[in-house]
Amino acid sequence: MHKLSTTQIIIWGLIIAIPANIPLYAWIFNEQWELASGFPLGWVSSGLVYMSVFFHEIGHTIFAWFYGYPAIPTFDFQHGGGMAWLLSGQQIPILVIIWIAMIYGLWAFREYILLQAIIILLALLNITLAFNNYHTSIMNFMGPAFECLIAAFFLYRALFDLAPRGDFERFLNSFFGFAMILQVFVNSYGLLKSDAYRLVYYEQKGSHVFGDFDKVANQIPFLNFDDIVIAWASVNTACLIIPFALYAIRSRSIL
Repeated sequence: MHKLSTTQIIIWGLIIAIPANIPLYAWIFNEQWELASGFPLGWVSSGLVYMSVFFHEIGHTIFAWFYGYPAIPTFDFQHGGGMAWLLSGQQIPILVIIWIAMIYGLWAFREYILLQAIIILLALLNITLAFNNYHTSIMNFMGPAFECLIAAFFLYRALFDLAPRGDFERFLNSFFGFAMILQVFVNSYGLLKSDAYRLVYYEQKGSHVFGDFDKVANQIPFLNFDDIVIAWASVNTACLIIPFALYAIRSRSIL
């Protein structure tokens, strides 16, 4: 059987990812497009939204533990979306375990400069913010940001042919990567340009100021809501570019 090239995998993933986000755009901007509802696009778009919710709550949960808060991710079937539940306040023993793990990581990856640099950056992020209120901003922001990171991971797997089950799995990595990246761009554009969508975001969970970006804007006085959304879109842009940059560097080194 003919194996698809990397270019073909990437192009087909992008081609399918674009229409998969049309229903989300139509919902945000109240466009009554018949093709955007029902099967197949409406179903695919809904599935992508819940996939992003899953990784979104995982991001909150990981960084809650990172700062010493035991937490579990859940879907929120009452209000939609998800929730990362903090089971208690900050626990110093958890922080100590995180510090020990990072020290061990520096030793275990001593031959990998890039991984060591990442661990050092994480250590600085932890130690400098763990005992002031700013770490809650990181916990809130890293839910949305984790969607971007997972999308980058999918694209990386597609580009570097790391899907063990062949072309179809590799295509799915390309599709999910592009679809999640585009979803973030659509969401961020909606939050910046649609007052109605902004209000829905502000009043989510039957409350007020419950959205992650509203929380971060309230916690950091020198940033407003739009600044946080732009930062999210910027992280998303980086997560789109970096896998392709790494692939280009690898390809150039082979030549």
